[in-house]
Amino acid sequence: MQKIIKIIKREFISKVLTKGFLVGTILGPIFMIGVSLGPAFFLSFSEQKALEIEVVDESGIIFNQMSSVFDDTLDNGERRFVLIPVQPSYYQQNKEKFRNKIEKGASQILLLIPENITSGGQIIYISKSVSSLDLIQLIRRKINDVVNKIRLQQAGFDPQKIKNLTTRVEIKTIKVTKGGEAEKGMGQEFFTSFIFLLILYMTIIFYGAAVMRGVLEEKTSKIVEVLLSSSSSFQLMMGKLFGVGSAGLVQYGLWTIMALGIFFIVSASSPIIAENISVSPLVFVFFIVFFLLGFFQFSTLYAAVGSVCSSQEDAQALSMPVTILIIIPFIISFTVISDPTSQLARTLSFLPFFTPMLMFLRIILVTPPASEIIFAILINLISILFFTWISSKIYRIGILMYGKRATLPEVFKWLRYK
Repeated sequence: MQKIIKIIKREFISKVLTKGFLVGTILGPIFMIGVSLGPAFFLSFSEQKALEIEVVDESGIIFNQMSSVFDDTLDNGERRFVLIPVQPSYYQQNKEKFRNKIEKGASQILLLIPENITSGGQIIYISKSVSSLDLIQLIRRKINDVVNKIRLQQAGFDPQKIKNLTTRVEIKTIKVTKGGEAEKGMGQEFFTSFIFLLILYMTIIFYGAAVMRGVLEEKTSKIVEVLLSSSSSFQLMMGKLFGVGSAGLVQYGLWTIMALGIFFIVSASSPIIAENISVSPLVFVFFIVFFLLGFFQFSTLYAAVGSVCSSQEDAQALSMPVTILIIIPFIISFTVISDPTSQLARTLSFLPFFTPMLMFLRIILVTPPASEIIFAILINLISILFFTWISSKIYRIGILMYGKRATLPEVFKWLRYK
C-alpha cells in the first residue's frame, strides 16, 4: 500500500505542478462557457442589424397587415424587420434584377406571396442563404397568423373578437421536486444540464488520455523498468490511476471555488440574475461521484491501450474505440435531456460507460429514486473492478513489450496468463 501511495504522490505532483494544469484550470471554465454561450452570443450580435424583407404580395391583402405581426424590436428599440413592398407587375418585369441583388448581397430576403394564399397557396422564400431555420419558421409563423386572421374575417368574425380570441397564451414551468416544487425556466434547466455534461465529458476524455500518455511515455523512455524494480505492475497502474484522478478532483475543487466567487460577485451586482441560478449542493456531490466512476472505467482501458503501444501514433489509433465509448453516451445524452423519463434513458443510465453521463443527467432533470442511483453506482463499481482486472493483465505484459504493437490474438492470450 505504501508503494501505491508513493506512486500516487508522484503522479499527482507531476500533473498538478505543470503549466498545462494551471492554464487548463484557468481557461477551462472560460472555454466551457464559450462553447455553451458562444453561438447564442454571436446570434444575438448578428441580430442587432435590422433585416430587410422585400415582399411581393400578389394577393393584395397580406402586406398591409404584416407590420402588426412583424413588430419585433432590437436591443436599441428599433424594429428588427424592415418590410419593403414590391409591386407584382414590377417584380415580373425585373426578376433578373432582384435575383442579382440577392446574389450580390444588396438585398437580404424576398418573399413571394401568391394570390391564392388564403386558400392554400405557398409562400416562396428567396435569399442567398436558407440555412437559418429559426428565421424561416418565424416568418412562416407570423404570415400564418395574418392569413388565419384574414380567413376568420372573411368568414364573418369581428376583428376585435378575433384579436381577443387569438391572444397568445404564455407558459410558466414549475419543476416538481421531492417535498415541494420550484419554478424553473426551460432554458435554465437545459443550460445547467449542458454545462455539467460538457465538463464531465471533456474531463473524462482529458484525464483518461493523460493516463494513456503517461503510460506510453514511461514505456518508451524505459523509466518503467526502473519503477518495476521496486513495485509491481498492478501497483504502478493503480498508483497512476489514483494520482491522475486526484489531480482531476483538485481541478474540480478549484473550479468550484472560482464558480462560487463569480456567483457571489453576480449576487452583489445583479440579484435578479443570481435568483435564476439555482443548483443543489447534491448536484456537485453526484458530479464528483460520476466523474470518478467515468474516470476509472475509461482510464483503466486507456492504461491498457498505452501499455500495448510503442508510439504515439499507435496509441491514437488503438484508443479510438475507447474514445467512441465516451462519445456515444454524450450524443445520446441530448435525447435524455429532452425526455429523461423515457424507458431508453432509464435503461441506458444503468449500463457501464453510459451511467456517468446519463444517470447524472437524470439526477439533475428528474431526480430518480435513491434505489436506482445506488443500483447504478453498484453496477458501475463492479464493472470498474472487472475492467481493472482485465487491464492489469494486459498492462503487466504490454508495459515491457517493445518494438511492435501487440495484436489482438496476443492480447487475448495475455488474459489467460496467471
